Amino acid sequence: MTNILVVIDPEETEHSALNRIKEIPADADIDFKVDLYLEATPMLASEAGGATIPTDDKRKWLDNLVAPLRAEGYRISTEVITFNRLYEEIIKSARKYKADFVFKPLRQHGALKRVFYTSTDWNLMRLCPMPILMVSDQPSARNKPVIAAIDLGDKDKAHRDLNNVVLEQAGLLSRVLDSDVHMVYAYGPAVVAGRSVVSDPLAYQIARDRYDEFLKAARELAKAHDIPCNNVHLREGAPDIVVNQYAAEVDAGVIVLGTVARSGAAGLFIGNTAESVLERTNSDMFVVKLPNFKGPV
Repeated sequence: MTNILVVIDPEETEHSALNRIKEIPADADIDFKVDLYLEATPMLASEAGGATIPTDDKRKWLDNLVAPLRAEGYRISTEVITFNRLYEEIIKSARKYKADFVFKPLRQHGALKRVFYTSTDWNLMRLCPMPILMVSDQPSARNKPVIAAIDLGDKDKAHRDLNNVVLEQAGLLSRVLDSDVHMVYAYGPAVVAGRSVVSDPLAYQIARDRYDEFLKAARELAKAHDIPCNNVHLREGAPDIVVNQYAAEVDAGVIVLGTVARSGAAGLFIGNTAESVLERTNSDMFVVKLPNFKGPV
C-alpha cells in the first residue's frame, strides 16, 4: 500500500495538489492524508481570555473540501496542523504518516525574493527525504510527456545512482499518467583553450567528440530503462533553460529531477539546478533523492 501526503494551501481556489489525486484511479491501493497548515498565532495556541479558536471551522472546511473525492471512493484522512516553520512541519507530518510521496502546490517568486528569500519549496527540495511533487496550475498532467532531467557531467557513483532513480520514477509516473518518458540532458559548451569552436576545425572536432560521448552514454542509460532513442535529447545550454524550453515545446506534464542536498555555506546560495528549474517551469515538478538520504528535520 502507498501513502501520499497532500498539502493544502488555504489561499488557493482550485487546490491544485488535491486535484492531482484525480489523476490516480480511485481503486488504486493508496491512502491519502490531506493536511491544512495554519501559521501558529497566540489565538491558535491558547484559549485564554475567551479567544475564538478557528481550527474546528477549518477541520469542517477541510472535510467538506475532500468530501467529493471520498464519495468517488478515494481513501482520505485529514488533519489541521499549526506551524512555525512550514517546511519543517510538512516533513514531520510526512515522517509520522510514513508517506511515500508528498504533493504540494508549486510556488514561484519574483526576482527580489529569489535573491533574499529561501522559500518553503526550496527547503523541501533540499531537505524532504520523500519524493515530492510540486504541482503547477495546469489543469491536468495526464497523457502529457514526462521529462527526466539527467546529469551526465558528473560521473561519480552518487550521480549515476541518482540518474537511475530519476528514470525509474519517471517510468512509474508515465505509466500512471498514460504517457511516455523523454530524457533531457543539458551540457555546457566545450572549452578549448585559445581556440574558437565555431571557426577552428580541431576545436569543432573536440566539441563534436564530446557531444558523441554524451549521446552514447545517454542512449545506453535510456536503453537500460526502456526509453526509445528518439526520446533522448541533448542540448547545449544552462540546465534550467534547456529543460524548461523542451518541456514547453512538448507540453510536458511533469519534470522529474534529482537533487543532492547541500550543507554549510554552499547551502545558503539560491540558484542550483532544481531551484532554477522550479522558478521557470510551467509543468509539475517531481523531485527525488537517493534512498539513503537522511534529512536534518
